Amino acid sequence: MSSPPHDTTATSTSPRPASSRRSALWAKWNGGLNRTFWAVWAATLTNQLGAMVIPYLGYYMSEERHISLSTVGVILAVSGAGGVISQLCGGLLVDRIGYRITMTAGMVGTGVFLFLLGAADHLAWIAVCALLVGVMGDMHRPASATLVADLFPAAERPRAYGLLYWAVNLGYAFSMVFGGSLVRHGFTWLFWVNSATCAAAGLLVWRSTGTASTPRAPAAARSGSYKDVVKDRLLLAYLGAWLAYGIVFCQALTTRPLAMKQDGLSPSTFGYVMAVNAIVIVIVQPLTGPLLTRQDHSPVLIGGILVLGLGFGCTALVSTPLGYACTVALWTLGEIAVSSVNQAVIASIAPEALRGRYYGLYGMAWSTAMLTAPLVGTQLLAWGPGQLWGTCAFLCLCAAIGQWLLIPTIRTRAGRLNPPLQHTAPAA
Repeated sequence: MSSPPHDTTATSTSPRPASSRRSALWAKWNGGLNRTFWAVWAATLTNQLGAMVIPYLGYYMSEERHISLSTVGVILAVSGAGGVISQLCGGLLVDRIGYRITMTAGMVGTGVFLFLLGAADHLAWIAVCALLVGVMGDMHRPASATLVADLFPAAERPRAYGLLYWAVNLGYAFSMVFGGSLVRHGFTWLFWVNSATCAAAGLLVWRSTGTASTPRAPAAARSGSYKDVVKDRLLLAYLGAWLAYGIVFCQALTTRPLAMKQDGLSPSTFGYVMAVNAIVIVIVQPLTGPLLTRQDHSPVLIGGILVLGLGFGCTALVSTPLGYACTVALWTLGEIAVSSVNQAVIASIAPEALRGRYYGLYGMAWSTAMLTAPLVGTQLLAWGPGQLWGTCAFLCLCAAIGQWLLIPTIRTRAGRLNPPLQHTAPAA
């Protein structure tokens, strides 16, 4: 068969410029998302740009306030206890009063109590303010997660969740680098900047999400309660594995800075090392997100948990800034895989009327991990770094096995609650 004559005009088979390919990839990753979503995305980014206090809170209390290591662990746990309340309240409030008020109250309230925490100079007031920061700090998370589940079909949710997570880490990359420099001039600046960005994020939500100010499903929301959620054995089993993962992940911001301090590394070095986490996410997630979200969620989740466990386990072998940075880069790859699909799994198994409370309980499991992590982690670190990081690797192995056992039940539930959309053929 002879070749067709050469056509000198541009055709669809002509090589596309690199800029066009990048534009197509970006459009594929973020196209089709509405104004309400982008307002929440912008608020999430703003909220995270100044998120400097919590990563440095252990340093602040031990160095600035001269609080003992064991007491630091207790106060960090108190803040985590506040987060348990925060997530439950956020899940209930979003079903009752809507996304707008829930997110605004959580973000602005966090800013207020962070400012008060920085001003507190008595141990009791530090503990109270840390608790209140925890109570308000995570209230917006069930609201934003539920908003995505309500706005988009199952096939589009991982992409939206991935963009929100990307915004968190884009802001986090900035905040850790900037915070590492700012802390040299005193911890007070961290509290001021963090307070201001939280308040600004809350005001952005309030001004930009007016259409999301009403209750999401008034009649349906009154038909259920948290009692119905805790009866779901599949959810509880999923959250059990998630709790083990969370306890490991939270060591990054609780015991890791203390371990680095034992190796003679400064707070600013910790900031630069942890910035590797956000930088890897900002670069890698846009490239891998479209691929990961098209895969079966459970294998992606399991693989991510195992890689994260390997990265934390390898921390026992390092003691230099470069070594710590390499382990952070490794476990960040696992974090990217997990974050690409984990919230989409919750959305796929949650009844529509109870989504807010499902995400509230999911968030409570994460806050419970934040509560448990410093208590367990500081005790293990006192015994030795090997015990701490070895336990982290073991917990991730257990979490991965738990997720593997749940695969058939998750697939059955997701297929029942999220039937495939029926598409009609276009007219000839």
